[in-house]
Amino acid sequence: MTLLLALLALLACKDAAPPPDSEADDTAPVVDTEAPDPRPWFANPAEAEDLDPAEGVVRVALTAATHWQEVVDPLTGDAVSFQGYAYNGQTPGPTLRAKLGDTLIVEFTNDLTAATTIHWHGLAVPYEMDGVTWTLDPVEPGETFTYTLPLTRAGTFWYHPHLNTDQQVDNGLYGVLIVEDPADPPVDRELVMVLDDWAEPEVALPPHGADSDDHGVDGAEGLWAVNGLVSPRVAVEGGEVVRVRLLNAANGGYVDLGWDGGVRQIAGDQGLLPGLATGERVVLAPGDRVDVEWLPGEAGFEVLDHPYAHSGGPAVGEPRALMAVEVDPPAAPAGAPAWPFPADETPDDPGYTDHTYVFTGELEGPWLINGEAFPDVTVAQLPLGEPSILEVRNLSASEHPFHLHGMHFDVLSINGEPPLYPMLEDTFNLGIRDALRVRVVPEYPGFWMLHCHILPHADGGMMTVVEVSE
Repeated sequence: MTLLLALLALLACKDAAPPPDSEADDTAPVVDTEAPDPRPWFANPAEAEDLDPAEGVVRVALTAATHWQEVVDPLTGDAVSFQGYAYNGQTPGPTLRAKLGDTLIVEFTNDLTAATTIHWHGLAVPYEMDGVTWTLDPVEPGETFTYTLPLTRAGTFWYHPHLNTDQQVDNGLYGVLIVEDPADPPVDRELVMVLDDWAEPEVALPPHGADSDDHGVDGAEGLWAVNGLVSPRVAVEGGEVVRVRLLNAANGGYVDLGWDGGVRQIAGDQGLLPGLATGERVVLAPGDRVDVEWLPGEAGFEVLDHPYAHSGGPAVGEPRALMAVEVDPPAAPAGAPAWPFPADETPDDPGYTDHTYVFTGELEGPWLINGEAFPDVTVAQLPLGEPSILEVRNLSASEHPFHLHGMHFDVLSINGEPPLYPMLEDTFNLGIRDALRVRVVPEYPGFWMLHCHILPHADGGMMTVVEVSE
């Protein structure tokens, strides 16, 4: 009986409906029952204008000033907003782009009320251009300074202050520097992605608290943003070759990234790897950069951030979507480009050690290197242009991204084992109880910082100095 009544009701509805060409059909309102997607569309950071038409020279202008920062989660409405800092009125700052062999000239103006500098993370530059204040003066409020940088390696680098680094970076002073290699094959799309975690500041005005956020200690997450956008949608086309340049600019947070199809890493801190590196995930410690290739085809995918704590590595919890990659129109995926991977080899370990650095400390600090807290440190000596062997040991209760200014280093071994492939780095994450051996050949004389790139650790004392001289 119930089935019969249902059939009669269905027939009645069909008979009552107007024919397709009726006047009622033409005037009936169209109701869109699908709510618009609130997630923002991804965009690359704006690039700095080259002010010099001369070949081989790129001249840009950067100004540091206060800037209102606001990061909003479109799905929950959660927001972080405060008066922070920015380069040229944007966070991330403008992307600086030049070619291998160029000279980059940066005309910098400090419109802050505090002194500052710019450090060129990953670049080998003359000491006077490194942006540290060990023996050099900072750029005071209202002053200008011109940085002149020879670009001798291609890769994805970045820039940020190196004075009150913890607070000034956390306030928004950072940007990407790309040195292109003309030998690289062309790609259809290049994406520049700066990852940062945002926590509610202690006070609204800069500097917004005595310390920056300490995200990552227990794996807890703040608002992770990609170029200042939370949960953005990334538009690509099927059949494209997409080069993605990723930087973790967070003060202390790690990102453990993965996506459908696996990670296809082509480059690290110091440019192209010796070959394509594949895997399910890639971890970026603070200061780390990786370049990956996406070969989108018929379907989109989500980039997931898995919980990770610098007090122990992978943490408990569900991964969160950092961004969604949407493919339109779909097409068969492209073949992998012929990247000119260098034929590097891991140097032989000579067996001796020139200098040893032992990182120690508890989660509440103090953070020490060889039992000393910066600036009361012993300055080691390295010969200019000659190889030195450094051993770095982590005996603390935290992981530490080991960063060396002014020079890159070959990884000789990790816990006594050679790396899986030749690794040329400027920032290397030391796990708890890890021992790292590296080989450095300094290119420029001067006083160079060696420190943890969890910035509260560095500002808390985990930094020392090496002097390079002839």
